[in-house]
Amino acid sequence: MNKQWVGAQGSGENRMIPCKGCGLQTLVPSLEPNQTAYCPRCGHKLTSLKQNWVDKVLALGLSALLLLLLSISFNFLSFSSNGLETSITLISEVETLIAQNNLSLAAVILFVCILLPACVLLLLCAWMLSIKFGIGLRATKAQIALCFNFIIWCMPEVFMVGVIVSMVKVTSMAEVTFGPSFYFYIGFMVLYILTLLHLDRFQVELAFIKESKFTATVLNTDKRVQWTWALLFTSVILYLPANLLPIMTTRFLGVDSPSTIVGGVITLWHHGSYMIAAVIFIASILVPMFKMFAIGYLNYSVQTNSNVSIKQRYTLYRVTEMMGRWSMIDVFVVAILAGLVQLGSTMSVYPGSAVIAFCAVVVLTMLAAMSFDSRMIWENEQ
Repeated sequence: MNKQWVGAQGSGENRMIPCKGCGLQTLVPSLEPNQTAYCPRCGHKLTSLKQNWVDKVLALGLSALLLLLLSISFNFLSFSSNGLETSITLISEVETLIAQNNLSLAAVILFVCILLPACVLLLLCAWMLSIKFGIGLRATKAQIALCFNFIIWCMPEVFMVGVIVSMVKVTSMAEVTFGPSFYFYIGFMVLYILTLLHLDRFQVELAFIKESKFTATVLNTDKRVQWTWALLFTSVILYLPANLLPIMTTRFLGVDSPSTIVGGVITLWHHGSYMIAAVIFIASILVPMFKMFAIGYLNYSVQTNSNVSIKQRYTLYRVTEMMGRWSMIDVFVVAILAGLVQLGSTMSVYPGSAVIAFCAVVVLTMLAAMSFDSRMIWENEQ
């Protein structure tokens, strides 16, 4: 792909684009297919023009929707131990969690793994049809912003990593079989990611809004800093019960064995699952701590007008923002095991009291990273 670093001048049909990373207003010339424009100050991608992107998004989006529909129609996983067998679909997984009164956990699985991705794909396909044929649904800038905000909370790839980790945890105790829906969901996940890779927010806005100039939102530093501190402090408070209380309880032959996040990592390590133990330790312990320290440091540096390198702080912010969702792996592991391993007193798994607290920590740290506007880092640069 050709990369184009854009400065103050351009040729052809120029459009002023505000950088979402640093706020710099940049004049971007008309792009050729497979060209990308980057901010000359922070390096943030301003826009990218993929060749035949409307057709590709439409084809990939419709295919992903079909595979998602198939993935909720068949068995997802089967679990057998001592002659007893149980199997789940994605929908029965949610129903089992509801039956166990784990409504919050059921809502997380339903929304971030099924409903929100489906809504995003339906909107994108409708918009691509509108752009392609000039009829049907017309999108406003607010609707486009809402759709791209939904994308942040869609986590099919994190869910699949959670499924793989949960299978490693139980294969030593019983036999696990992957159903057709497991492979359909993998296909959906791949096509969903490819759909997003061919999608560019500015090009979608340009197709509907046709404005010659796109203005940035007003930066209110004080309110954003205060809101970020509030979200961060709440997540720190919840981080303690999330790690001290059991996140999962395993019932084997009538005996309950509660396990904390750290305890689960230690157990996996002792059983020789070093890679999975490392994944859980990094995603569930190191990443949340890193995010909280990083967001706190960035927020403090903005308040005190720190002299530390702006580019270093911006890089730290981008890393923190990208890491946010991966802490959900342990939540998905608990949800999958609680829905699948249900053999009565012989062997059953139940979510612990820490799972909701940990899920809240992940959500709050993601919200804190989103509420921290990276433009505040660059605000005082001349």
